[in-house]
Amino acid sequence: MIKKAADLPADFIMLDLEDSVPAQEKEAARSRVVTALKEQHWQGKVRACRINGMHTPFAYRDIIDVVEAAGDCLDVLVVPKVNDASEIKAIDYLLTQIEMRMSFSHSIGLDASIETAEGMLRVEQIAFSSDRLEALVFGIADYSASLSMSSKGLSGHGDAEDFYPGDRWHFPLSRLAMTAKAAGLAAIDAPYGNYKDMEGLRKSCIRSAGLGFDGKWAIHPDQLEVINEIFTPSEEDVKRSELILEAYAEARTKGQGSLSIDGKMVDAASVRIAQVISAQWKAITGNSS
Repeated sequence: MIKKAADLPADFIMLDLEDSVPAQEKEAARSRVVTALKEQHWQGKVRACRINGMHTPFAYRDIIDVVEAAGDCLDVLVVPKVNDASEIKAIDYLLTQIEMRMSFSHSIGLDASIETAEGMLRVEQIAFSSDRLEALVFGIADYSASLSMSSKGLSGHGDAEDFYPGDRWHFPLSRLAMTAKAAGLAAIDAPYGNYKDMEGLRKSCIRSAGLGFDGKWAIHPDQLEVINEIFTPSEEDVKRSELILEAYAEARTKGQGSLSIDGKMVDAASVRIAQVISAQWKAITGNSS
């Protein structure tokens, strides 16, 4: 799976030391992660490793063993089940010490996964706890368990939700997205558990994209096409954004305070949305011109 990952159309590859690894295999898994980071060619993808939670006896060794051995080949540490800003601060301090000792050429980023009622309650403090933070991630399965939510799906990862008369994920998704954007972070949605249900996946992507999320984790390669489709700006959106930005630049050159396109006024909010879409497109295509 690790060897195949580099060839998949994903932006971010996460090597897992947490839920997918039994306790008796944690140490061996660290060695495999180090080997994969150092020996595999990742073709420009973001290289990430999910450590165990800070409430476990495994997290500190995950950080030390992996980062000291392969930190120069690692972009991001994903921290699961973050309940308090102090967890992120502690990891930040430890990473700073390791980076100084090892003389790495870059700083390792952090993604905080919000997976509990406690973490969602403190999500604002978590979001502003460290300059290393790059994203907040919604962990739907553990979040629903922490609230004692009933689930009809096999995996608990947001599948089979038709039994509830409404959208029971609207509040946590909206809260997390709002907080992430206020802190200048990306907002990443939880994976969709039923990897054979493409229609359910599409609905889940449309919902979170509509709330401001920037992407979604996948648990199976077959999900990538749908996720990439929904979270990539459409050609129509890109063209409209380019038109707005060109007209805005021209208006500023002429000293005009307002502008209109096709008889419709374009305000500052429209310009900001166009700038976001343009930035997304440039990041996806690698075109900075």
